[in-house]
Amino acid sequence: MLRHKINPGLELRLLQPEHAAELFALVDANRASLREWLPWVDATLKVADSGKFIAEALRERAATRAFQSGIWSMGSLVGAIGHNRIDQAARIGFPGWWLAPSAQGQGIMTQCCQVVFTHAFTQLLVNRIVVGVATGNVRGQATVKRLGFKQISLLKNAEVVASGGVDHFIYSLVRPVA
Repeated sequence: MLRHKINPGLELRLLQPEHAAELFALVDANRASLREWLPWVDATLKVADSGKFIAEALRERAATRAFQSGIWSMGSLVGAIGHNRIDQAARIGFPGWWLAPSAQGQGIMTQCCQVVFTHAFTQLLVNRIVVGVATGNVRGQATVKRLGFKQISLLKNAEVVASGGVDHFIYSLVRPVA
């Protein structure tokens, strides 16, 4: 998925090296809110860090079909979504996503997730998508439930974010039956 227009004002674009400065500026401007649930924010200190992330994402895409797309709303980068990992043998996708606070509450992420998950089921041929959402991240839990995910477990001490260790609810979405 190099570029996908969702509607006239919303599109996904595969993150490229030329997006590093724009991506860094978005993270930097929203650092305080993003760091609540995203462990990588505090390590993103300069444009080169965003460039390194994009370069690694492109290497992963070539090797595993995982990918990272920027989310552009009305021509501005407002977040990112992609598959952090795809387990080809088990046919499981492990996506991740985030939006700047100014873009939240508008249905943007729901639309982006629907596109990325449909792509995973139809093009990447995964049978299941699995996500972990911090137990305190009520908005994130609402998003996955709205998309049809079912909670399958609780993972204690799943990751460390700015406030310390957090537990994750683990959710699963199975490929729809044709």
